[in-house]
Amino acid sequence: MAPTTLSDLPLELLDHIAAYLPTAQSISRLGTASKSLHALVEKNAWQTFARARFPSLHTIYHDDPTSYKSVVRSLSTASRAWDRRAFNARYVEPHGDIRAYPGDKRPERWKRPRGQTIGFTPQLDVYDEVGPRWQDREETLAFSAGAEVCYRKKRRRDGRESVTWTTYRPLSAYEGRDDITTLHLLRPDSGAGDGRLQRLITGTANGDLRLLSLPEGPGGEVSTTHFTTQGLPVRSSTLLQPPFAPALLAASLGDSQVNLYHVDPSQTKIAPSSSIEIRPPQMSNAEQRARHQRIWSTQFLSSRALAVGLGPSDQPIHLYALTPFGLTKHPSRKFSLQNTDLTLSRLDLSPPTFPAEPVKHSSSIYPIAPLPPSSTAASSAEGTVFLSGAYDSTIRLHDLRSPRDIEQSYTDPTDDSAIYSLLPRGQEQVIAGTSRHSLLKVFDLRLGVRCYDYLDATAPASRNQTDGTAPRRRRKRRDWNLFLRPHNSPQTPAAAGRRGSYYSRSAASSHASSVYSLASPSPGSPILYAGVESAVVELAFTGALDRWPDPAFFPPWQQQQQQQQHRQEHRQEHQQHRQEQHWRTKREGSDVLDLAMYDQTAGNVILYSQRSVAETRRLSGTSVARTSPQFSGVVEGGLDERWRVGGGLG
Repeated sequence: MAPTTLSDLPLELLDHIAAYLPTAQSISRLGTASKSLHALVEKNAWQTFARARFPSLHTIYHDDPTSYKSVVRSLSTASRAWDRRAFNARYVEPHGDIRAYPGDKRPERWKRPRGQTIGFTPQLDVYDEVGPRWQDREETLAFSAGAEVCYRKKRRRDGRESVTWTTYRPLSAYEGRDDITTLHLLRPDSGAGDGRLQRLITGTANGDLRLLSLPEGPGGEVSTTHFTTQGLPVRSSTLLQPPFAPALLAASLGDSQVNLYHVDPSQTKIAPSSSIEIRPPQMSNAEQRARHQRIWSTQFLSSRALAVGLGPSDQPIHLYALTPFGLTKHPSRKFSLQNTDLTLSRLDLSPPTFPAEPVKHSSSIYPIAPLPPSSTAASSAEGTVFLSGAYDSTIRLHDLRSPRDIEQSYTDPTDDSAIYSLLPRGQEQVIAGTSRHSLLKVFDLRLGVRCYDYLDATAPASRNQTDGTAPRRRRKRRDWNLFLRPHNSPQTPAAAGRRGSYYSRSAASSHASSVYSLASPSPGSPILYAGVESAVVELAFTGALDRWPDPAFFPPWQQQQQQQQHRQEHRQEHQQHRQEQHWRTKREGSDVLDLAMYDQTAGNVILYSQRSVAETRRLSGTSVARTSPQFSGVVEGGLDERWRVGGGLG
């Protein structure tokens, strides 16, 4: 009788084995054992690995199961870049091919908002769509610049990248008075989406709440649908977009009103289908003046619940049920900022003799962000777990299934800035934007055992294993803070040739800026956008010296040169010069910002600053080199080659 081989095992058991393999390299080697195992790996194992190792980041991709190999590459590459803090930061603003509305104009250069003593506060939204292959994708980014909307479409097909910009500014708009305070992109697969148009919703400080339909090609004009607001300023809003179902918009107006709207682009005016008032509890006039409570944020947790952040209050999070008739008039639950111990001792039945009721902690809640569900937790339903950021500088984790108000708190012992924005990266990290110093805080949510660790691929094979399974690596929490204020002067096409340009002014004045907004195209995307005063910063998590970056998001430097030539062949002479300058700066890395961070792993605070891309390449001995631990500039602790110990803020 012939011995049983791995290929003889049932497919279900082989699929179960794939879930326990620690690295993508292990899956790849499994596929080389035989033809049948290769077929299994291509059809099932990569998807199983993505679901097991990246339970809150993986994407359900139905078009081509074989593309899951590319999905795993993207997720594992991005995870490695996050662990090594390997990213390149750039400013984002319209350039090159720009269409300006109304009027379908073609300006040579985008003009920044003027006339205000302080800069604009960008609102952000972004999403991406995947084509027939994982590498074929389209990213749509929108941000506000005062009273203007800037919208970018970036397409990648067959290794080529094309970028177009569209801007819209109402003719009667004034900076400050008509500044955009909320912004949402409507996805094409939502009930209000349209593949021929890009639809977005904007709210302003002047009380305008609009649905804009921007044309994709030349010759069109922008159509507008108005939401009635009674002239109240739009403070915040949240958009619920079920696939192929009507979208719902909830907006807070003034200090105490929340309206619910059904988004219908076929209408010219939309009235609220439901409205509620959130009033503070009765108190004396002096107390009311001292504690002027207002609504700060609204956030759909799911299709059944809306969370409202307000304050100052000792119960600053209110949860409202969403019914077929609209929002309930009274909250179904309120969350405090501290847990109350309601348990009674079974041994001591005497009446409690506490001298006084403990003081309740009061603060304001600014952002609220639901955590995406995990594919490995059967009870992890959408919107069950969410995060909140407060004026008291604390991020709190809440679970609707628990009677406790707080399940976990995340604080920074070195900085007490208020939390202005939150962005969960699956259930891996949470990124927080603060009220001061252009500071981003990254908190590690992976407590104890991690699902995936890139160091497993480089660890020696002779580790002690008694049960035949790869041991899970246990690492300390890796929290770190990043300053979005550059300590260099980036050379960008927008800033070239302009004395006293925004970029030189920003480097000198943005130290006091808040991080007003954060966005990412998807939980597994290596791209992160941050809105600071008068600017949008893009963080692309990839190594500057990586010879083979993830082809789904980053072309190699040689390919960027080919893209530049392709664009030059199909554009007019004045556009050729601008594109040539744009791609030259990207190739040379001179538009990349040099930032600083401090690491708080294991409680030790260490300050690091980034070298320029040019200096990093010079030290590596080649213009494009494989990332190597033998590189003389590498920092201890597995950080990217650009990092060096010490500050560079100058």
